[in-house]
Amino acid sequence: MGMHTDLPIHKVAFDLLSLATDITRNIPRDLKAGLGAKVRDECIEVMVLIARANSAREKHLHLGTLVERVQVIEFLLRLFKEKRFISIPQYASAIQLTASIGKQANAWKRSATAPAT
Repeated sequence: MGMHTDLPIHKVAFDLLSLATDITRNIPRDLKAGLGAKVRDECIEVMVLIARANSAREKHLHLGTLVERVQVIEFLLRLFKEKRFISIPQYASAIQLTASIGKQANAWKRSATAPAT
């Protein structure tokens, strides 16, 4: 078992956290503490779940939760786009990262639950 920081999914999750930190700077002050912090916290939780899944025997439990957290991030980002707190290119960049994390997590979950041959 390698370090979770070497995994491609971890690298993409860190890129998402970095992007979320940048784009939440521009949302209105009254929402920054609540919704902006929620996006950043969810990104951090995704990274924690990647680490947990990497070290756990029952990976699918952590990976299922990870996929749910990514969906929460996507919901909030869509709200930011609809309210014009972030630009369409910022939204597109973030969604590209969330899609990559989701695909990798689902593939990891399938391989973890596949019967050994």
